[in-house]
Amino acid sequence: MSYRVGVVGLRRGLGLARVFDAVPDCSVTAVCDTNAATLGRASDEFPGATAFDEYGAMLESGVDIVAVATPIPVHRDQTVAALEAGCHVLQEVTLADSVEACRDIVRAVKAHPRQKFMMAENCCYWAHIMSWAEMWKQGLLGDFVYAEAEYVHDVRGLLRNPDGSPTWRAFRPPIIYCTHSFGPLVKITGQRPVSVSALHTGSNMEPDLPTFFDFEVAIVQTESHGVIKLLRGQGMKREPAFHYYSIYGTKGTLETTRPPQTARTNAYLEAVPHLHNMIELPLNTDVPGLGREAALGGHGTAEYFMIGDFMDAVRNDTPTPIDVHMAWDISVTGLCAHESATKGGAAVRIPHWDE
Repeated sequence: MSYRVGVVGLRRGLGLARVFDAVPDCSVTAVCDTNAATLGRASDEFPGATAFDEYGAMLESGVDIVAVATPIPVHRDQTVAALEAGCHVLQEVTLADSVEACRDIVRAVKAHPRQKFMMAENCCYWAHIMSWAEMWKQGLLGDFVYAEAEYVHDVRGLLRNPDGSPTWRAFRPPIIYCTHSFGPLVKITGQRPVSVSALHTGSNMEPDLPTFFDFEVAIVQTESHGVIKLLRGQGMKREPAFHYYSIYGTKGTLETTRPPQTARTNAYLEAVPHLHNMIELPLNTDVPGLGREAALGGHGTAEYFMIGDFMDAVRNDTPTPIDVHMAWDISVTGLCAHESATKGGAAVRIPHWDE
């Protein structure tokens, strides 16, 4: 079978389209964006695809798979519409911009069991994260105790349109975009969040945008009584942007480096006898030894493996590795964390997807 792929949101989605088009049984047959210039660039790169500036028309064109790569506020409506149109959906992060909108997506996925849904959390497919997951599966770290993740990225250059009006990112609290941090930790350890407390710094760097907080930090309690700290920064004096992860288990510890240090994993493992210090493992974001087509997605080899897993689930009618339940956990945690931050750090219970 050959799968017809439609991509909506061609700023981020262009990388996904490139990877899909390199999959032997997939072809990008439709591209959609409301920005004429962005749509034109995608049409030039995919001349065989029909260009749409209206999403409903793209769905009516007969695509089998939809990649939703649009801004967070429209995720709910576009994902639900794609499922109702009979399409499999690979949806970018975050799941939606409110708990109720996230619940609507969960309901739609359950109402359409023949369609596959997967969250496109590409950081789960970085080489070091996949290696950590295998080490966890082998029991090298023991039981979960504590973890941290940080995503610090100055996005102030994306806050205003050419006419000076604010873009959607100007209204996005940083902790809502925590899936790149929280997703890999959940994917590795299987922890489920049950409550969260958070604080924010206010908007020091963009005082005319009072909801654009510089930093938010959350402390998550997990079902197993473990603790996870999440730090998100989006307005600061710091370059380059970076992701940081660490995991502490009863038998070992893993942590990444921060730039300008060379990307690697530092490890302390009970399974390695007589260690006196951390050991360095040459693991970074990319899987070595692959061809050019494995790096078309924009974030090294991550999208290559992510879309590979999604297509395996579509072809074989098996569960997707980042299903709507995991998408709920790693998205709703950020929404609840922001609620906590606006209440001065009061703990907020994280609801279950079945409630």
